Amino acid sequence: MIKMQSAYTAEIDDVDEAVAEILGQLDLGGALKNSVGILTCYREYVDTGVVEELCRRVPFDVIGCTTLGNAAGGKYGMEMLCFTVLTSDDVTFSTAFSAPLPGGDVTNLLEDAYGPARARLPGDPSLIVAILPVMTEASGAMVMRQLDTVCGGVPLYGTLSCDHTLNYEPSLTIWNGQSHRYAMAMILMHGNVNAKFYVTALPDQNIQKQRAIITESEGCLLKKVNDIQLLDYLATLGLTKDGGLEASGSVPFMVDYGHGTKPVALGMYSITPEGYAVCGGEVPTGAGLSIGLIDYVSILETAESTVRNALSGSDINGILMFPCLTRSLMISPNSLDEMQKVTELIDKKVPYMLCYAGGEICPIYGEDGKAYNRFHNYTFTACVF
Repeated sequence: MIKMQSAYTAEIDDVDEAVAEILGQLDLGGALKNSVGILTCYREYVDTGVVEELCRRVPFDVIGCTTLGNAAGGKYGMEMLCFTVLTSDDVTFSTAFSAPLPGGDVTNLLEDAYGPARARLPGDPSLIVAILPVMTEASGAMVMRQLDTVCGGVPLYGTLSCDHTLNYEPSLTIWNGQSHRYAMAMILMHGNVNAKFYVTALPDQNIQKQRAIITESEGCLLKKVNDIQLLDYLATLGLTKDGGLEASGSVPFMVDYGHGTKPVALGMYSITPEGYAVCGGEVPTGAGLSIGLIDYVSILETAESTVRNALSGSDINGILMFPCLTRSLMISPNSLDEMQKVTELIDKKVPYMLCYAGGEICPIYGEDGKAYNRFHNYTFTACVF
């Protein structure tokens, strides 16, 4: 069983005050046999030394990342640092920080990080919390898929780092006070983790009933749908103008991978000169495809439904949440409304931490009861301990 504590600070410049505020909200003396930390923050907490000092002051490993916004302990905002402690008597934790990940196949680098971390555990991990960097030459979905192979299908939950800029260039991943633009941080958990996952992208009424089939693709590159060029297919739905796609960043693709799992929401990152879509996740040939609509109402509705479902279980010790940063951007200028909604719903029922994600990593369950690791966009994800 895992128990959870969470804390926050809005003090960026005074290192001692920020660390004292975090430690003052935690009961580290009441921690169990094994503990690990997860830290999410506004980028300047790294620059001012708060992150490094906080990691130095706690007696366990810490992973984390920069983010657009976060929430914990009844507070939420865009310029906060949130800190979560997972502690347990019967779960063992082991952390890793990879070498910088270039584009392409990074399997060897993932194996180099995973192998020693796995060797420190008494057995195979039951869950991995993974924090990936945003990379210009590689898709987070492809890195996740390679990690899925390396760890043998262990459930993966996590996020891609992000920040307040348009290209996320200053975003960082964090491990024990160190930070890097292109490294991956992860926690391997062995034992009675007992985690449950909740995923909601769009309400059913916001997903088009017309279903197509992906007939030509390559990794995350979507080329043809129903045997016609992607842009021609989208034109039949009224989504193109003058040969181009309008507002591609706000048009979710709902991709059905099969296995009886729910469709996954993916974004279109860009359109190539050939008219292909570069998507946020894999778009395999033969998968089903529907078009979705995301707006202010649906964002608040799915946040509420996910949190209510997460709170409906028994013996809840904490909730870790990674919603897509696009959700916050799309409800602008009311960018705090989703975090406010979540904070009001959870109130003081259980410890929690929310961190906006540059891409969401969360398993979804198939009809066979198996958890399939998936990469998401536009989605609100929650992991309940």
